[in-house]
Amino acid sequence: VNRLLPANIVAGTLSSVDNNVVTFAKSESSLLNTLVAMVIPSGQSYTTAPGLRIYDTNNLFVLSGQLPTLVGKTVGITLDLQGNINRIWVLSDEEIAQLQQRQQ
Repeated sequence: VNRLLPANIVAGTLSSVDNNVVTFAKSESSLLNTLVAMVIPSGQSYTTAPGLRIYDTNNLFVLSGQLPTLVGKTVGITLDLQGNINRIWVLSDEEIAQLQQRQQ
């Protein structure tokens, strides 16, 4: 599935989900370690926006109640004007590679 990811997307690995607070782990992936400007700071937590949209690797809509099942996955996020997560994309290996190339 080819998706057009937004230019302002940042990537990270979900480490925990607690109600509407999402926390990101330090990525062990060497690919993501090269995405210096695009990687979410280690241990950073964000609140999810009320209208949060989550997309799986097939670009299908995922219910926010399923967010805990994404822990450990590499995702891309965008933030709203208040700094809350308004979109989450579960990233495929190809998309991670594309983000790496975009960064270079």
